Amino acid sequence: MKFSINRDLLLFHLNHVTKALSTKPQMPILTGIKLEVKKDSISLTASNSDITIQATIPQSDKLLIEEEGICVLPGKYLFEIIRKLDARDIDFVSFEENMVKILTDRSNFTLNVLDKEAFPLISFDDSPVHLALDVLNLKQIIKKTTFASSISESRMVLTGVAFSTNESKMEAIATDSFRLAKKYMIFDRQYPKISVVIPSKSLDELNKVIEEIDQLVQIHFFSTKVLFKYKNLLFQTRLIEGVFPNTSSLVPTEFMSSLRFGKQELLSAIERASLFTSSESTNIIKMTLTNEGNVEITSTSNEIGAVLEEITPLQCSKIIPFQIAFSSKFFMDALRAFDSAEVTIHFTGEIKPFIITGEYDVNHIQLILPVRVA
Repeated sequence: MKFSINRDLLLFHLNHVTKALSTKPQMPILTGIKLEVKKDSISLTASNSDITIQATIPQSDKLLIEEEGICVLPGKYLFEIIRKLDARDIDFVSFEENMVKILTDRSNFTLNVLDKEAFPLISFDDSPVHLALDVLNLKQIIKKTTFASSISESRMVLTGVAFSTNESKMEAIATDSFRLAKKYMIFDRQYPKISVVIPSKSLDELNKVIEEIDQLVQIHFFSTKVLFKYKNLLFQTRLIEGVFPNTSSLVPTEFMSSLRFGKQELLSAIERASLFTSSESTNIIKMTLTNEGNVEITSTSNEIGAVLEEITPLQCSKIIPFQIAFSSKFFMDALRAFDSAEVTIHFTGEIKPFIITGEYDVNHIQLILPVRVA
């Protein structure tokens, strides 16, 4: 194996591929990046059992291939070497079958290779069940849902996003049983019937590598995995087994009162009110609608003190004085998922779920369950 490559070009692709490196010491081969050098391209592949990322760099004036070959290099050290080199071009040369030299004008690194035969055989074949989605819409789905999935593996299916299609409708839902995020889209084309649960962590990693919003992403669905094809990048993740709960009946359609706010003003008030709610178990704040139509946001800490924020809604559908308590973290997470400058909170009762919608966030809702307080 022998080739010369532009340092910035290699680093750009390593930045993506290293996101799939394993950190588990019991699987040392998965801490490596597989380099497959062909006569017209180089492929970089990393896998951690959950996700696999492969980047292909075609031959160009920034890549000169002299000799083909395959090797697996320690991923962490390969990335750090390339990141810290200040050369324009870097040479890779294999020798003695178990070492690779990384050379520049002033630097000379030698890396021991890992056993390439132990690296898993990974298929990136296309699936007959596939669709294409533009990057902007895919990023919207990820941004507006993944944060609401569960971080506990006691119910593994809730650690993912339920992704489904029905004719021209595409829907994504995430919930941890205390909150729910839902985003759906209607397209002018028919999609194949799909119903899968994709790990939220995988989608968050995918979101970091898809950038150009005018590009299309091909999504190929299999029984146990899903493959995303974006430009010269392949991103594959396992699917979560299990039945995602039916959440359609959880979203209320009739409301006691709806209050419209400026999103940033409301978010800032919640952030200040949550200053005394440092721990996960005590991050509860109260929201009260007064007889005058104002909203008071309060929180109390026996150790620190109390805070009161007052905010006037831009609009109130019906003034019915009430008080509701909820997680400030869940509320702020939900607000940050909206792109709209104004949001509306639709209340159904003091101990019933409420939903948040955005002025321009079409087909997107956030649902939060309140908590009982003494």
